[in-house]
Amino acid sequence: APGAISDFEEMVVSDRIDTLPLFLSQEWLRFAVEVRQTFEENDHVVIRGLPSEKHGAALLLAALTIGKPLRTYRDGKVSKHFKMSPWTTELSHTIRAGEFHTDLNTEACPPAITAIQCLEPDPGSPQYGISRVAKLTDLLEFVEFDGDKRTQRYFRRDTVTMLNDRSSSSWTGRIVEAGAIRYHPETIRAAVRRTGDSLREIEHCIAGVERAAMAVSTSFVLHRGDILLTSNHRTLHYRGECSVVFRNYPTDFESRHVAVLHAVRERQGP
Repeated sequence: APGAISDFEEMVVSDRIDTLPLFLSQEWLRFAVEVRQTFEENDHVVIRGLPSEKHGAALLLAALTIGKPLRTYRDGKVSKHFKMSPWTTELSHTIRAGEFHTDLNTEACPPAITAIQCLEPDPGSPQYGISRVAKLTDLLEFVEFDGDKRTQRYFRRDTVTMLNDRSSSSWTGRIVEAGAIRYHPETIRAAVRRTGDSLREIEHCIAGVERAAMAVSTSFVLHRGDILLTSNHRTLHYRGECSVVFRNYPTDFESRHVAVLHAVRERQGP
Protein backbone atom coordinates (compact mmCIF):
# COMPACT_ATOMS: atom_id res chain seq x y z
CA ALA A 1 0.00 0.00 0.00
CA PRO A 2 1.21 3.58 -0.63
CA GLY A 3 3.29 4.76 2.30
CA ALA A 4 3.24 1.38 4.00
CA ILE A 5 7.00 0.96 4.15
CA SER A 6 7.44 4.49 5.54
CA ASP A 7 4.87 3.70 8.24
CA PHE A 8 6.65 0.43 8.91
CA GLU A 9 10.04 2.13 9.32
CA GLU A 10 8.48 4.75 11.59
CA MET A 11 7.14 1.96 13.81
CA VAL A 12 10.64 0.46 13.94
CA VAL A 13 12.29 3.77 14.85
CA SER A 14 9.67 4.63 17.49
CA ASP A 15 9.92 1.13 19.02
CA ARG A 16 6.25 0.30 18.34
CA ILE A 17 6.98 -2.55 15.96
CA ASP A 18 6.33 -5.30 18.52
CA THR A 19 2.65 -4.31 18.57
CA LEU A 20 2.12 -5.81 15.12
CA PRO A 21 0.04 -9.04 15.23
CA LEU A 22 2.76 -10.80 13.22
CA PHE A 23 5.09 -10.81 16.21
CA LEU A 24 2.52 -12.64 18.35
CA SER A 25 1.92 -15.46 15.86
CA GLN A 26 3.25 -18.94 16.57
CA GLU A 27 4.82 -19.09 13.10
CA TRP A 28 6.86 -15.95 13.75
CA LEU A 29 7.90 -17.05 17.24
CA ARG A 30 9.14 -20.39 15.93
CA PHE A 31 11.04 -18.66 13.12
CA ALA A 32 12.61 -16.12 15.48
CA VAL A 33 13.71 -18.81 17.93
CA GLU A 34 15.38 -20.82 15.15
CA VAL A 35 17.19 -17.75 13.83
CA ARG A 36 18.41 -16.77 17.31
CA GLN A 37 19.61 -20.27 18.11
CA THR A 38 21.62 -20.48 14.89
CA PHE A 39 23.03 -17.01 15.47
CA GLU A 40 24.05 -17.81 19.04
CA GLU A 41 25.89 -20.94 17.87
CA ASN A 42 27.73 -19.30 14.96
CA ASP A 43 27.68 -15.51 15.57
CA HIS A 44 26.02 -15.26 12.15
CA VAL A 45 23.10 -16.79 10.27
CA VAL A 46 22.07 -16.91 6.61
CA ILE A 47 18.33 -16.92 5.88
CA ARG A 48 17.44 -18.22 2.43
CA GLY A 49 14.61 -17.45 0.05
CA LEU A 50 12.93 -14.38 1.54
CA PRO A 51 11.19 -11.81 -0.70
CA SER A 52 13.64 -9.32 -2.26
CA GLU A 53 11.42 -6.29 -2.84
CA LYS A 54 13.58 -3.19 -2.82
CA HIS A 55 11.53 -1.51 -0.07
CA GLY A 56 13.30 -3.86 2.35
CA ALA A 57 10.50 -5.10 4.61
CA ALA A 58 11.93 -8.63 4.75
CA LEU A 59 15.34 -7.31 5.82
CA LEU A 60 13.75 -5.21 8.57
CA LEU A 61 11.79 -8.18 9.88
CA ALA A 62 14.74 -10.56 9.75
CA ALA A 63 17.03 -8.12 11.60
CA LEU A 64 14.45 -7.74 14.37
CA THR A 65 14.73 -11.43 15.24
CA ILE A 66 18.15 -10.81 16.82
CA GLY A 67 18.62 -7.03 17.09
CA LYS A 68 16.82 -3.98 18.42
CA PRO A 69 16.59 -1.03 17.92
CA LEU A 70 17.66 -0.44 14.33
CA ARG A 71 20.17 2.32 13.62
CA THR A 72 18.97 5.31 11.59
CA TYR A 73 21.01 7.27 9.07
CA ARG A 74 21.02 11.00 8.27
CA ASP A 75 17.85 10.89 6.20
CA GLY A 76 15.98 9.02 8.93
CA LYS A 77 16.01 5.75 6.99
CA VAL A 78 17.17 2.50 8.54
CA SER A 79 18.61 0.83 5.43
CA LYS A 80 21.02 1.74 2.64
CA HIS A 81 21.36 0.28 -0.87
CA PHE A 82 24.64 -0.51 -2.59
CA LYS A 83 24.99 -1.48 -6.25
CA MET A 84 28.42 -2.58 -7.42
CA SER A 85 29.97 -0.49 -10.19
CA PRO A 86 33.10 -0.85 -12.34
CA TRP A 87 33.50 2.95 -12.39
CA THR A 88 34.09 3.69 -8.70
CA THR A 89 36.67 3.05 -6.01
CA GLU A 90 34.10 3.53 -3.20
CA LEU A 91 34.48 0.55 -0.88
CA SER A 92 30.74 -0.08 -0.68
CA HIS A 93 30.26 0.00 -4.47
CA THR A 94 33.50 -1.13 -6.08
CA ILE A 95 33.69 -4.47 -7.89
CA ARG A 96 37.16 -5.03 -6.44
CA ALA A 97 37.45 -7.50 -3.59
CA GLY A 98 37.07 -5.97 -0.17
CA GLU A 99 38.93 -6.75 3.06
CA PHE A 100 37.74 -8.35 6.29
CA HIS A 101 36.28 -5.67 8.54
CA THR A 102 33.61 -4.55 10.97
CA ASP A 103 31.19 -1.73 10.19
CA LEU A 104 31.08 1.81 11.57
CA ASN A 105 34.24 1.10 13.52
CA THR A 106 35.13 4.74 14.32
CA GLU A 107 31.90 5.29 16.28
CA ALA A 108 32.02 5.34 20.06
CA CYS A 109 29.71 2.32 20.18
CA PRO A 110 29.52 0.45 16.86
CA PRO A 111 26.20 -1.34 16.21
CA ALA A 112 25.94 -4.95 17.35
CA ILE A 113 24.43 -6.47 14.20
CA THR A 114 25.07 -6.04 10.48
CA ALA A 115 22.20 -7.22 8.25
CA ILE A 116 22.64 -7.62 4.49
CA GLN A 117 20.04 -8.72 1.94
CA CYS A 118 20.85 -9.65 -1.64
CA LEU A 119 18.42 -7.85 -3.94
CA GLU A 120 20.26 -8.79 -7.14
CA PRO A 121 23.00 -11.46 -7.09
CA ASP A 122 26.30 -11.00 -8.84
CA PRO A 123 25.82 -11.95 -12.53
CA GLY A 124 29.03 -13.98 -12.32
CA SER A 125 27.89 -15.96 -9.27
CA PRO A 126 29.04 -18.33 -7.83
CA GLN A 127 32.57 -17.46 -8.98
CA TYR A 128 32.11 -13.78 -8.07
CA GLY A 129 30.52 -11.92 -5.17
CA ILE A 130 31.47 -14.53 -2.58
CA SER A 131 30.84 -13.55 1.06
CA ARG A 132 32.87 -14.67 4.06
CA VAL A 133 32.46 -14.43 7.83
CA ALA A 134 35.28 -15.05 10.33
CA LYS A 135 34.48 -15.57 14.02
CA LEU A 136 36.65 -13.74 16.54
CA THR A 137 37.18 -16.87 18.64
CA ASP A 138 38.42 -18.77 15.57
CA LEU A 139 40.74 -15.90 14.64
CA LEU A 140 42.34 -15.81 18.06
CA GLU A 141 42.74 -19.58 18.17
CA PHE A 142 44.34 -19.57 14.70
CA VAL A 143 46.99 -16.94 15.43
CA GLU A 144 47.83 -18.58 18.74
CA PHE A 145 48.16 -22.07 17.23
CA ASP A 146 50.07 -20.64 14.28
CA GLY A 147 52.50 -18.84 16.57
CA ASP A 148 51.85 -15.50 14.85
CA LYS A 149 53.17 -13.26 17.62
CA ARG A 150 52.91 -10.08 15.54
CA THR A 151 49.17 -10.54 14.88
CA GLN A 152 48.55 -11.62 18.48
CA ARG A 153 50.19 -8.39 19.68
CA TYR A 154 48.32 -6.33 17.09
CA PHE A 155 44.97 -7.75 18.22
CA ARG A 156 45.38 -7.49 21.97
CA ARG A 157 48.23 -5.16 22.96
CA ASP A 158 48.89 -2.50 20.32
CA THR A 159 47.05 0.81 20.51
CA VAL A 160 45.44 1.45 17.12
CA THR A 161 43.70 4.54 15.74
CA MET A 162 40.95 4.33 13.13
CA LEU A 163 39.88 7.44 11.22
CA ASN A 164 36.87 8.15 9.03
CA ASP A 165 38.12 10.58 6.39
CA ARG A 166 34.61 11.75 5.53
CA SER A 167 33.24 12.54 8.96
CA SER A 168 36.58 13.10 10.74
CA SER A 169 35.39 10.80 13.51
CA SER A 170 38.12 8.65 15.01
CA TRP A 171 38.62 6.02 17.65
CA THR A 172 41.75 4.86 19.48
CA GLY A 173 42.15 1.65 21.45
CA ARG A 174 42.85 -2.05 21.14
CA ILE A 175 41.38 -3.99 18.22
CA VAL A 176 40.22 -6.84 20.47
CA GLU A 177 38.94 -5.98 23.90
CA ALA A 178 36.27 -7.38 26.25
CA GLY A 179 35.38 -10.16 23.80
CA ALA A 180 34.69 -7.77 20.92
CA ILE A 181 36.58 -6.69 17.81
CA ARG A 182 36.52 -3.47 15.80
CA TYR A 183 38.62 -3.40 12.68
CA HIS A 184 38.80 -1.92 9.20
CA PRO A 185 42.05 -1.73 7.20
CA GLU A 186 41.00 1.45 5.39
CA THR A 187 40.24 3.46 8.53
CA ILE A 188 43.52 2.25 10.03
CA ARG A 189 45.42 3.33 6.91
CA ALA A 190 43.62 6.69 6.95
CA ALA A 191 44.77 7.33 10.52
CA VAL A 192 48.38 6.45 9.67
CA ARG A 193 48.33 8.69 6.59
CA ARG A 194 47.03 11.56 8.72
CA THR A 195 50.09 11.32 10.98
CA GLY A 196 52.48 11.01 8.05
CA ASP A 197 53.94 7.75 9.36
CA SER A 198 55.00 4.88 7.12
CA LEU A 199 52.36 2.32 6.20
CA ARG A 200 54.90 -0.51 5.89
CA GLU A 201 54.52 -1.96 9.40
CA ILE A 202 50.75 -1.53 9.37
CA GLU A 203 50.49 -3.39 6.06
CA HIS A 204 52.35 -6.33 7.59
CA CYS A 205 49.83 -6.40 10.45
CA ILE A 206 46.86 -6.10 8.10
CA ALA A 207 48.24 -8.96 6.00
CA GLY A 208 48.46 -11.13 9.13
CA VAL A 209 44.82 -10.45 10.01
CA GLU A 210 43.72 -11.13 6.42
CA ARG A 211 45.62 -14.42 6.30
CA ALA A 212 44.08 -15.62 9.56
CA ALA A 213 40.57 -14.49 8.63
CA MET A 214 40.74 -16.16 5.23
CA ALA A 215 41.91 -19.39 6.84
CA VAL A 216 39.09 -19.64 9.40
CA SER A 217 36.22 -17.97 7.55
CA THR A 218 33.03 -19.56 6.28
CA SER A 219 32.32 -18.77 2.62
CA PHE A 220 28.92 -18.64 0.96
CA VAL A 221 27.00 -17.01 -1.87
CA LEU A 222 23.93 -14.86 -1.30
CA HIS A 223 21.20 -15.50 -3.85
CA ARG A 224 18.25 -13.19 -4.55
CA GLY A 225 16.36 -12.60 -1.30
CA ASP A 226 18.95 -14.23 0.97
CA ILE A 227 19.86 -12.39 4.15
CA LEU A 228 23.05 -12.45 6.21
CA LEU A 229 22.81 -11.46 9.87
CA THR A 230 26.24 -11.25 11.48
CA SER A 231 27.63 -9.97 14.75
CA ASN A 232 29.47 -6.69 14.24
CA HIS A 233 31.24 -7.26 17.56
CA ARG A 234 32.33 -10.91 17.29
CA THR A 235 32.96 -11.45 13.56
CA LEU A 236 34.71 -9.91 10.60
CA HIS A 237 32.93 -10.01 7.25
CA TYR A 238 34.19 -9.81 3.68
CA ARG A 239 32.94 -9.60 0.11
CA GLY A 240 35.01 -10.97 -2.75
CA GLU A 241 35.55 -9.56 -6.23
CA CYS A 242 32.37 -8.82 -8.17
CA SER A 243 31.51 -8.80 -11.88
CA VAL A 244 29.22 -6.85 -14.21
CA VAL A 245 27.40 -7.63 -17.45
CA PHE A 246 26.87 -4.61 -19.70
CA ARG A 247 23.51 -4.14 -21.34
CA ASN A 248 24.58 -0.88 -22.94
CA TYR A 249 28.16 0.28 -22.35
CA PRO A 250 29.24 2.19 -20.28
CA THR A 251 26.44 2.97 -17.80
CA ASP A 252 23.75 0.31 -18.23
CA PHE A 253 24.86 -2.92 -16.60
CA GLU A 254 23.80 -5.77 -14.31
CA SER A 255 25.66 -6.06 -11.02
CA ARG A 256 25.35 -7.14 -7.41
CA HIS A 257 22.83 -5.06 -5.45
CA VAL A 258 22.37 -5.32 -1.68
CA ALA A 259 20.50 -3.57 1.11
CA VAL A 260 22.26 -3.07 4.45
CA LEU A 261 21.09 -2.04 7.91
CA HIS A 262 22.39 -2.24 11.46
CA ALA A 263 20.88 -3.08 14.82
CA VAL A 264 22.21 -1.18 17.81
CA ARG A 265 22.02 -4.06 20.32
CA GLU A 266 21.43 -7.79 20.32
CA ARG A 267 17.93 -8.72 21.37
CA GLN A 268 17.66 -10.34 24.77
CA GLY A 269 14.93 -12.94 25.15
CA PRO A 270 11.81 -13.26 22.96
